[in-house]
Amino acid sequence: MKLVINTQFKENYGAQDWDGKGECPQYWKFKGGDTYVIEVSLAEAQDPSFYDGIAKCIEHSSDYSAEYILYSDLVDEIDFDPSSIVEEWETAIYATYKDGVLSCSKEVIAHDLTNSVVGVRTWLQDENGMRECQLDRFEEAVSV
Repeated sequence: MKLVINTQFKENYGAQDWDGKGECPQYWKFKGGDTYVIEVSLAEAQDPSFYDGIAKCIEHSSDYSAEYILYSDLVDEIDFDPSSIVEEWETAIYATYKDGVLSCSKEVIAHDLTNSVVGVRTWLQDENGMRECQLDRFEEAVSV
């Protein structure tokens, strides 16, 4: 089974000029979000604490930015179609969750004037808000 989670990210532009004293100015701009596809077992899908742990790994909030879950959907393997969960210009984050850590990977494409390089970025997100890049692996350049 796959747990598909959509998030919203927003950034506080008012915090850019804040001197750290008093109330932080509030000027929030919505900046899109991400789609997470998380492998889950039937037992995990039935466990509310499993969902809570994943939410702690994804959601964060500070004076400068915030990301929160808009909605989630549990999809059976046979019904899962990656093209139905993201737009053609988006890339989903594929993840597994274990012991309070979300192990994530996402395909990335880097461009220059004549080539595109396809790669995979992997990182860990934990329930305390820590995000740690593991590896950026790029393959051969493809001419555009």
